[in-house]
Amino acid sequence: MDAVRWDVPGGNDRPMTPQPVDICVIEDDAAQRNAIVGQLQSCGHSVVAAGSGEAGMKLIYQHRPCVILCDINLPDVSGFELCRRIRGDCSLDSAYVVLITAYDSDEYRRTAFQAGADDYVRKPFDLELLKTRIRSGLRFHRLQERLRHAASADGLTGLWNHAHFTELLDREFLRTRRYGGCTALLMIDLDYFKAINDTFGHEIGNAVLKLTARHIERCVRETDLVARYGGEEFAVICPQTTLEEAELLAERIRKTLPQAAQIAEQPQLTVRTSIGVASTEDPRIHNTQDLVNLADQALYCSKRAGRNRVTTSTGSLSVGDAPELQVDEIDRLRKEIVSLTMQIKELCLRSVWALIQALEARDGYSAWHSRNVTLYTKWLVDETGWSRPMRIVTANAAMLHDLGKIGVPDALLLKPQSLDPQEASLLRQVPLITCRILEPLRVFDTEIATIRHLRERYDGAGYPDGLVGESIPIGSRLLAVAEAFDSMTCNRAFRMGRSKEAAVELIRAEAGKQFDPEFAALLGRSVRKHPARWQNQIDRARVQMSSDAFSEMLEL
Repeated sequence: MDAVRWDVPGGNDRPMTPQPVDICVIEDDAAQRNAIVGQLQSCGHSVVAAGSGEAGMKLIYQHRPCVILCDINLPDVSGFELCRRIRGDCSLDSAYVVLITAYDSDEYRRTAFQAGADDYVRKPFDLELLKTRIRSGLRFHRLQERLRHAASADGLTGLWNHAHFTELLDREFLRTRRYGGCTALLMIDLDYFKAINDTFGHEIGNAVLKLTARHIERCVRETDLVARYGGEEFAVICPQTTLEEAELLAERIRKTLPQAAQIAEQPQLTVRTSIGVASTEDPRIHNTQDLVNLADQALYCSKRAGRNRVTTSTGSLSVGDAPELQVDEIDRLRKEIVSLTMQIKELCLRSVWALIQALEARDGYSAWHSRNVTLYTKWLVDETGWSRPMRIVTANAAMLHDLGKIGVPDALLLKPQSLDPQEASLLRQVPLITCRILEPLRVFDTEIATIRHLRERYDGAGYPDGLVGESIPIGSRLLAVAEAFDSMTCNRAFRMGRSKEAAVELIRAEAGKQFDPEFAALLGRSVRKHPARWQNQIDRARVQMSSDAFSEMLEL
């Protein structure tokens, strides 16, 4: 099949799987261009070069460079205009643009930054300084790509998430409408997945999802795009693929999945899947939602016909009512289920929070710890720039994380001395106890994953899975900092709480070891920015806990 390409500003095409390079040099002076390229290549960088703006743009779209080094004076368009064109394309946001010129003028410098340049270098430039600027640009690009991937990837499988899948499908659909050809879509759903979770546990269920994701990736072509659509459902976008070709791919995935998703610890477990296939060749498809609906309808027909089979959108016509009515009904039911799920989750959250507050009768520290950690987490996530759903999930996890203390004996919770190693080890299991309590409430699946890994360490020496660095869920890393801060600043029967400054310093000292350096630094910035807010909450909790302790003494 032909390579997949789409339209870009200026009428150029770019491949869907471009070949990235480190640096693109755009310089009209051939001698200078060759000298710069030679020096950069000698440092081990991959470099492409052009002598004009238009030729440079073609290279940019072809190779997706991390850093663009561009002269301001070019024979066709100015470097300013080139920079504006680059910044006008959101797909090039992560490119680091350095403009170079022989003019030493504040006006030129202002114009360069207004055009969107990240850096500005004057000729004749110091080569070592230029190399330093380029290293900074490469670091910036890597950071941007990590952030972009974190926002677009599914945390469990590493595939594209639902939101990014929607963007990719919209883009590919527009390309098909503009240039012709066809795009196919596979909707893949694991059969009886809830039974797998209920019978073998969620850890096995997660392992099945990961193995399925890897298997689908092995089956598809480089140009195909695989996403986790939601839950146990996956989607594959197949550019330049007919319905018949997509059906063959779907059958290959279905037939080989049971072998590929075998788990050694559970040899009796067999994983099977139902698949629905649709293609833009279908005259009923006018937009991406039509494509998704028809593929989803075909998947539904596979399920209704007994599962473990592939159904195409044309093959689904003979089953049931008219497709337009089925699509409308499915869409309506989905919206109702989403609405009900959110209502159920809110009701469950309130009920569980009421249960956590019951801990106050046993141990005032536990109740105030949950309140404090929830509040501190909310303050921190509000400064991260995360999406609203991600902030809500992390705050929910903070609210729920200490529920497992219900299963800890009073003698241990209320012990007036510091804990011995065995007792401390038991308390470390509280997040896992919390997860076991919440496990039947599927609406908290994401919160459960965050709580489960609360005791992991950034250096990999944590519990329960020994995850390292960014492999630890991002919510767990932030929550660990908020929880540690409250544990350090609150009063206990056997010690006084530390000052907020001392707690921040201790957490900072453990950055890169116990804690994520990014969130350790975020805590420090927030405490320095809002010292009164943090201190007031610390004092409020200390006064309340002291009152509770005094009441307990009177009862004795």
